[in-house]
Formats: sequence, structure tokens, C-alpha cells
Amino acid sequence: METEGDITTLSRSLGSTATVRHAGLHKMEVFYTPLEERFERITRLGKRALGVRVAAVSLVTEEKQWFKSVVGWRIGELPLGDSLCRPVLESGEPLIVPDTLKDPRFANARLVRKGPKFRFYAGYPISDPDGNIIGSFCAFDVQPKAFDNAFMTTLCDLGQLAERELVTADLWDAQNQLVAKLGEARRQALLDTLTRVWNRRGGMELLDMMIERSSKTYEQFSVCMVDVDFFKDINDNHGHSSGDLVLKKTAASLVNSVRPDDIVARYGGDEFLLILRDCSAEMARTVGERIRSNVQKEEVRTRSGAVGVTLSLGMVVNDPAEQATAKQLIDRADQALYQTKNAGRDGVSVWPVKAAGKP
Repeated sequence: METEGDITTLSRSLGSTATVRHAGLHKMEVFYTPLEERFERITRLGKRALGVRVAAVSLVTEEKQWFKSVVGWRIGELPLGDSLCRPVLESGEPLIVPDTLKDPRFANARLVRKGPKFRFYAGYPISDPDGNIIGSFCAFDVQPKAFDNAFMTTLCDLGQLAERELVTADLWDAQNQLVAKLGEARRQALLDTLTRVWNRRGGMELLDMMIERSSKTYEQFSVCMVDVDFFKDINDNHGHSSGDLVLKKTAASLVNSVRPDDIVARYGGDEFLLILRDCSAEMARTVGERIRSNVQKEEVRTRSGAVGVTLSLGMVVNDPAEQATAKQLIDRADQALYQTKNAGRDGVSVWPVKAAGKP
């Protein structure tokens, strides 16, 4: 016989509201969208303020829980059946579970009994503008954890902040246009699964849209190619899992270093593509130096030890009157990138590059 808190009961109840919830997400178009600093900031703050191993902003459909931002856990999405957030989604109320093994709703859950073996859970429901619950702000730890009123207040504050960001802010025009015209499956195909930024195809589609926009508005923008220096050595000396972590941390640092309406894409391997709106050559160099400096001063902590990371950058500013193609802009940014590498790496060059031996 099923009890009120039984997971099967919860699943049936959630299933009855899934269509409404999915419609709300579709209207908001936030599922399978790229990494955004405003949500990364919330999860970083949540991890520190709550003193937990993992903090996340997640969204749900009838089948899965997708993490818009997560810190402390290498995961992108889960089958909804494995989610620990179901009681929060069902009740619409915040919930804190000091010890999951002592709560019948959680004790037999896969995430509790197997990896990562979470022993603490806290969640706050996130609603869309129509009041439909579409996700949660959640926190996890591998050790039981006591809480007080201040902890609950902080949890609710962070959950409300995440909800406000989801319902009141949009991606800038070109990204928003791309998101709006594509279904979830297509958007998913344009995101890089490791770094959670746009992949090469997504970045190139956005570059084409930016070129078209510039031809009409005469807005200058910059294209930047970013390369992780000596990435092969990082893989060889620290292992591929450490290399993956370096790429994830680099992508997050790039997102943190540019404006919300700029574009970050993983172009391939250890190379990233940036598209900076309304950006002159002088501004491009300034932004490039900020990006380089931000990565250089933060070591990446891996299981095999701390890894220092530097970047080489090559940048080009479009001339709207010229109407250069995406390929031409990429090629020019690559030429500038090669100049940076030839000069010793860990630097920034802006096209047009100077020929060797010429002042």
C-alpha cells in the first residue's frame, strides 16, 4: 500500500502536471540553453553560503531534470525518476533533509545508495510567471548536516534569486533568436556537453546571425579565437579527466569575463570562439587581456594536483562596410592567434598582424 510520501505516488502526481510544466518551459525557452554567469554566480554563492558540496539550479520536464548551472558535481541531466527534487516539485514548498538515509522518501534513492551517496538534501521550488513549478534550486552533501532558521532563509533567498533570473532576464537578441527558432532537441545538439557553452555549429550559426545584423545596423563586433596553451601536456601529465576539468573551468572563466550579451562557444578540442558585440579594436584588446589574466591567476585543482593554465588569444574586429564572411573573420582571428603563439603564448594579438621583422 502506498503512503503519502511514496515515490510512486509522487511520480503519478508529477506526471499529471507534466504537460503544464513542459508548456511553461517551452514558452520560457530556458531548457538546453548555454552557460550563463548570472546562474553560475548563484550556484557558487550557494555552495559557499550553505557550506555544501553541491549547489545547482535545475529545470524539469516529464522525463528529466536538466541542470542550468551546477557546481561541485559533474553532471548535465538526470532521468526524473532518479531526481531527489521530486518531493519539492510535488509540494511546491522548500524542503531540507538533514539525513537522507533516515527519510523514507530518500533512503532507497539511487543517488543516496550508490554514487555520489548524498546524505543531505535541500531544495527550493522554482515557478514560472504563471505559477507552474518548473524546477528547483537545490543543495547536496555527502555528509548529514544540521540546519537552523538562518540556513532555511539563505536557501529561500537563493531559490528566489534563481527564479527571478529565470523569469525576468533573456539572452541577447541573436542568442534569443536562435533559441526561439529551435526546438529543445535542436538546441541540445548545438550545446557542448562537456563545457555547457555553444558548440562549434552553434557558435557559427550565431556568427552568421551577427554578420547579418551588422550589415543592417553597422554595429562593430569582434571575433576572438582562444587556445589553451600546452593542452596536450596537461592531458599527458595529469590525465584526460584533468584535461576535461581544465576545459570546463576555462569555459566558465570565459563566460565570467565577458558580458551577458557576448557569445562563448567551444570551437573544437582546446579552442574556443568568442563573439563580442559592439566592440572596437581597443576594447577587444582590453577584454582579451582581462580574459587572459582571469585564467592565468586561477589554478585548476585536479586529483593529480594544481594545474596552471594560460591562454593565447587572436582577435579581429569586423568592418561592417566590408561585409566579410564568417570564414574570413575566423581566418583573420586565427592569424592573430598564431602571432600570439609565435611570440611565446599567454598573450593577445589583434588582426591585422605585422609581418615578421617589420616594425
